[in-house]
Amino acid sequence: MSIEIMNAVWRESKSDGRARLVLLAIADHQGEIGAWPSIRRIAQMVNSSERSVQRDIQYLQKIGELRIEVQNAPTQGQYKSNRYWVTLPSTSGVTESQSGVTNRASGVTAGGVQTLIEPLKEPKYAYEELFEEFWNAYPRKIDKAKAFRAFKSALKKAKFEDILAGVIAYRNDPTRNPDYTKYPASWLNACSWENAAAAPEVKAAIDARRAKEKEASDAYLREMEEIAQKAIPLTPELKKKLGL
Repeated sequence: MSIEIMNAVWRESKSDGRARLVLLAIADHQGEIGAWPSIRRIAQMVNSSERSVQRDIQYLQKIGELRIEVQNAPTQGQYKSNRYWVTLPSTSGVTESQSGVTNRASGVTAGGVQTLIEPLKEPKYAYEELFEEFWNAYPRKIDKAKAFRAFKSALKKAKFEDILAGVIAYRNDPTRNPDYTKYPASWLNACSWENAAAAPEVKAAIDARRAKEKEASDAYLREMEEIAQKAIPLTPELKKKLGL
């Protein structure tokens, strides 16, 4: 079933770059009862950081191509992975209700139509981890709760890498007076990273990192496309023979 879903990603997904790689990696794991690869496993597959993968997963959920059941992997143990479902037009029939498993997030049992009672919330841990990295880098630590709210709003306007680059440049600015350093919430609300991130040395480092990530993503995309082209089409006769 994973080959069929991966082919659907190639045909129908509106995502691109690393986000598409993340969706392909999840599709590669998906069976009749979903996919539950760890964030670390996905990061290894797409040759990226775990934080970048978390942001891509949030993006895929936001554009409606991925559904997340938080910590709902059908495995034993205290620490469970999230369960994922690729939600593209041609995969809409691949639901948990068809597999005979009860969906704990919706309460729908086998044979029923799967409908979520309420939208799943974005995983809070992604925001918290990114914010801690921002907070540790910021030169003045005041009003953390207020700063966290401003940080979440800032992520809707800019990429985390740009915000962090701006913080580092602001922290290292030799003309910055410690007595007049902005509160972190004020700095974020003013989109101050746009000025600070223009520092040549910071911009060069960010551009180099992005170029490296893009090169790795493009190479993986080419490899996956070659695999998809060589894959045997899943005709009705072949599906029947394979028991799909």
